[in-house]
Amino acid sequence: MSGKMVRAFALIVIGLWSSTGLANAAMRIPNGCTPGVFLTISGKIGKTTNSAANAYEMSEREFLGLPQSTVTTSTAWTPNSDFAGPLLSKVLSEVDAKGTKLRLIALDNFSVEVDADYLEKYGTILAVSKNGVRLTIRDFGPVFVMFPRDSFKEQLDTPAAASYLVWQLCGIEVE
Repeated sequence: MSGKMVRAFALIVIGLWSSTGLANAAMRIPNGCTPGVFLTISGKIGKTTNSAANAYEMSEREFLGLPQSTVTTSTAWTPNSDFAGPLLSKVLSEVDAKGTKLRLIALDNFSVEVDADYLEKYGTILAVSKNGVRLTIRDFGPVFVMFPRDSFKEQLDTPAAASYLVWQLCGIEVE
């Protein structure tokens, strides 16, 4: 293959790649999340690490250092599995959260508002592993909001409750 053909092919591939938006995907961080931060918690909180943004920017190390809990359940997207991570209530108490509503924000810019008491009532965790394997962005991670759906079928096996199982969680706004 000649040098001109190789360059032409490379330009075509680069053009296709950038036109699909993949080139910028890693650079687009939703409002409520912070680049390079494992989990951003903002809003009505009493403890901050970034006072200008009124946010607590929690590192992965700090997050993983919190006491871990396990929820065994299935979802519409996963078979019965053991999910592990800190309790949502523990994460919120770490930042002295004072609000009653939460906006859960994912890397893909999905967000949903939910009553904090509703999630805490069922022992919701912020899962970082499934069956002992760390979650990745390709597999619901790095953080997947999880509650024991199978243990409370009537309350939690609903379309509304399913919308609270946010994967790729990167931010929580406390309102």
